[in-house]
Amino acid sequence: MSEENKLAFPQKLDIDSFPKEQKKKRRRRKSGFVYKIKKRYKLWQEERDWKKSQKKKYKATFGEKVLIFILAPIADFLDDIRRERKLKESFNKEKGPNFFVRHYLMYKENQEAAKESKHLSRKIRKSLSFDLDEDKRIFSFKDEFLHMKDTWKTLPWNKSRDIENLFVSTFTILLAFSLNYLLIQAAKYGTATFFNVPALWQDGRIIFNIPHASSLWTYSSVLSVYMVGPFLAFIVAMVFNSLHSKVKDKSSFKALLYMWIYLTAFVLFFGTFVAGIFTDRGFGYVIGWLFIPKYIEIPLGLFSVFMIWMIGFSAGKKLIAFAPLRAFYTSPLPQFFIKLVYIYIPVIISILVLLLIGFNNRDFTIQLVYISFIGMLTPTLRFIPERME
Repeated sequence: MSEENKLAFPQKLDIDSFPKEQKKKRRRRKSGFVYKIKKRYKLWQEERDWKKSQKKKYKATFGEKVLIFILAPIADFLDDIRRERKLKESFNKEKGPNFFVRHYLMYKENQEAAKESKHLSRKIRKSLSFDLDEDKRIFSFKDEFLHMKDTWKTLPWNKSRDIENLFVSTFTILLAFSLNYLLIQAAKYGTATFFNVPALWQDGRIIFNIPHASSLWTYSSVLSVYMVGPFLAFIVAMVFNSLHSKVKDKSSFKALLYMWIYLTAFVLFFGTFVAGIFTDRGFGYVIGWLFIPKYIEIPLGLFSVFMIWMIGFSAGKKLIAFAPLRAFYTSPLPQFFIKLVYIYIPVIISILVLLLIGFNNRDFTIQLVYISFIGMLTPTLRFIPERME
């Protein structure tokens, strides 16, 4: 049959005559604990063979190993030297001034700082009669008074706030001074009782109704009775000074209370020593029993006066923290006004109250302590340029 006839009359195809495809068997994925161990062992074996092949390439001899061990520190030392040289070269690129130029620049800087402090001190000395806005001195008393009056009016006073703060400051000073004073008197009374020395409370203080020549006054009893109170006051001052430094909010009532407690304690410690030199009581009585000569007693008294002044000087920065607004401490005159309302008036009122109620009004020693208390505040009259918080 020709090709045309094949196409015109197609033959039936037998399906069974075609070759059958062989089905591929699916391999099961091997899994299991044993298989994993074999696989890991095979990987480890291959890695071990690779390491052995790497070692066979180059193996250092014993001599080479010894040489490397000896020369390695030298190589590190040379690397350090190269690194230092590179650093020096980088520094030399930006050369600074030489020794003499540096000292000259420091001298100029210190000179400028000295001029600024001198200029500031002049303003401080003329604080009550110096107008910062116009930068001139007011010589006329009338103009000076008007300037102070205008400054007072321009300040942001708040009557309710300022009266409340004045009352709180006065109450705090009274409380702090009374607590410290009563602590000294209680310590004196307790020590006297221990030595069988009769004592009683009279005129706001502890007195001893026995003569000075009594046999009860011995070396140990005099030192103990008159020294234990001031010693406790000094410890209280140090403790509350530390507590005040730890307070975060320096304008809080807690900070105010701690500050006045340690200030009054320091005043009672150093002030009674100064008063004892004039009255021969308290510390002065002890000095007499110890037979301390005047050339030692007077320098100690001067040292106590200096310490009172220094305590007031350091307290000035802490007192500024209680100023309610920035306008009260940015210039000398407003700062003096706020210290007058918050510090000086409360201190004077506190001393007058203690005297009026008959508290220590007949003891010349404690009156000298009051004077030293006022003297402690004299360094705070200065202008403090920065608010310390």
